[in-house]
Amino acid sequence: MNFKKHVALLKSGAQQKGGLEKAAHRIANAFYESGYKVSLLTTGRGQTFSTNLNIVSFPTNSWPTFVRMEQFDKQVLDWIKTEKPNLVFGMDRNRYQTHFRAGNGVHLAYLKSRALTEGKWKYLSCLINPMHRKIMEMEKSAIEHPSLQRIIANSYMVRNQILEYYNVDVKKIVVIHNGVEWHEMEEPFSKKIKKEGPFHFLFVGNGYLRKGLKVLLEALSRMLTKDFKLSVVGKDNQMEWFQAFATKLGLKEKVHFYGAVENMIPFYQAADALVIPSFYDPFANVTIEALAMGLFVVSSKFNGGHEVLSTTNGLVIENLLDIESIRDSLEECLVSCFCPKQIRQSVAHLDFSNQLDQLLKTCE
Repeated sequence: MNFKKHVALLKSGAQQKGGLEKAAHRIANAFYESGYKVSLLTTGRGQTFSTNLNIVSFPTNSWPTFVRMEQFDKQVLDWIKTEKPNLVFGMDRNRYQTHFRAGNGVHLAYLKSRALTEGKWKYLSCLINPMHRKIMEMEKSAIEHPSLQRIIANSYMVRNQILEYYNVDVKKIVVIHNGVEWHEMEEPFSKKIKKEGPFHFLFVGNGYLRKGLKVLLEALSRMLTKDFKLSVVGKDNQMEWFQAFATKLGLKEKVHFYGAVENMIPFYQAADALVIPSFYDPFANVTIEALAMGLFVVSSKFNGGHEVLSTTNGLVIENLLDIESIRDSLEECLVSCFCPKQIRQSVAHLDFSNQLDQLLKTCE
């Protein structure tokens, strides 16, 4: 096959199942289908990727993290010098790439958000932690590198943070919101049946504290009506603590913890609204997944995904430290009259095919 260009896609740990890894799969295949030779530079196996890709997996230490990052970065740079690809598309914090998708957001902004949930001293301790210092140093090198042609932010929130913390030409930054399997979700959406019973809130996220589960539980405990339930999906090392906290608040019978699950569709089908009061999320994928399944979404201004919310499909909590404000938003869900079909239609333009087309155009 004759390729028009050779692109190196940088994504360590590509065999994992997070949102960034999912995006890497889509982006790699989009490049290939557009006529590019694609070399995926990664760590681990990378076996879940298409056999059409040239997978280059580098050995790295499993620990400590900052050593692993340096090892991957050095091996990537050596490979690039030898192979000389036309385009280097980074999805991690590598020092050199021609195009950088800032899907992780800005690390210092993330660390500052931790002060809201874990206190000022936790934030200060992170600033001297070798891992966090390494991430910030490599992120700065990546964003301010003179050879960087384009930065792809997945929200205006991230774009503005990049401009606030780094010396970079605003013309280099383009915002492309995350994509969603909108067409693929049409059939499961059509099978969604409104059931009788209490209003069903859904919370989805790994890392409950950052995703706002603690403040959500506190807000639910202050609800004037008790005709609701909450499903909590996702993993957290402190799950037992959150279960005990829910019990302490008198919510034991109303809150159900499911841990990590492979298939989210049944939860989207069963729920009435998604609540994701994140303290930091560059763009939480569950925001648009829930919308594509017709769910009303309550989120925060610290989730870049709030940029796709409007008065017809969701609510934005302005102050996560005001429990009464969160409670009022939840109460509003119970009395709002919203149309699932209209909510789903509001993100039709974010189908993966559209978003990937935009991304590829930025690389031409």
